[in-house]
Amino acid sequence: MSTKGKINPLFPLFLFVTFSVVSYDPNEKKWGVGVASRFLSVGSVVPWAKAGVGCIATQSYANYTYGPEGLDMLRTHNSREAIESLTSRDSMASKRQVAAVDSNGTPFAFTGSECMNYAGHIVGRNFSVQGNILAGPSVLEGMSQEMSREGKLEDRILAALFAAERQGGDRRGRQSACILVVSENEHFEEGSDIYMDIRVEDAKDPISELSRVMGIWMATFFENEFVSIGDHREQIERAVRESGFESLEKLAESRNVEFNIKDGKIGKHTLKLITMGQ
Repeated sequence: MSTKGKINPLFPLFLFVTFSVVSYDPNEKKWGVGVASRFLSVGSVVPWAKAGVGCIATQSYANYTYGPEGLDMLRTHNSREAIESLTSRDSMASKRQVAAVDSNGTPFAFTGSECMNYAGHIVGRNFSVQGNILAGPSVLEGMSQEMSREGKLEDRILAALFAAERQGGDRRGRQSACILVVSENEHFEEGSDIYMDIRVEDAKDPISELSRVMGIWMATFFENEFVSIGDHREQIERAVRESGFESLEKLAESRNVEFNIKDGKIGKHTLKLITMGQ
């Protein structure tokens, strides 16, 4: 595992102050990007991904063209070649931060010498975590630990964002967050490679809101394991009572997941959704 970091006392007036992760799951054939920032709608600029090609995060005076041009390059180049090509042609490369994972799962990251204090990245197996204007290197270390664990890609990405937050995250505060996951095998809509695309544009606690919406997303699009309602009756009855709805069905309908209740069973994601008050 390689690390790189730097301290710079300058502070910009306008930039994507961000921590992010780019990653690949070789078993599920998924590529994912997770990002959080003290900036409005970070998900509209930073994360880019295409199944079978790779994923990219572009941040810190983010060069938007790194996204589409980088993905195009990843079709025929590895992650290092793609990033080195992008930065070598950029007169402001010293202010940029960019990371990518290619089709083989090989990560590569670049942190410009003029990125703001604290800026750095950690490259691990099938992932890279990076950030700028962070509370310190422990932010990236916490993210790296979560990405090195076992588990579903989207769960590890979310855990990494929470880990960054616990270590102080973005020194300026919180505003937006996003998780983008693409897959060769699963998608939420026919004709798309998108497994998950969740954006919190502006919130007091964007990562917690991201987690809440992620629960709804999974219950809506990927509910494939069901459990007995009777085995969880006490939890369910408490949730229905506290919600103010007259029945489990009405509560589920309010979340648009009533179709996940049938034949005395309820989807596991739906159960978690309603019993946790999400």
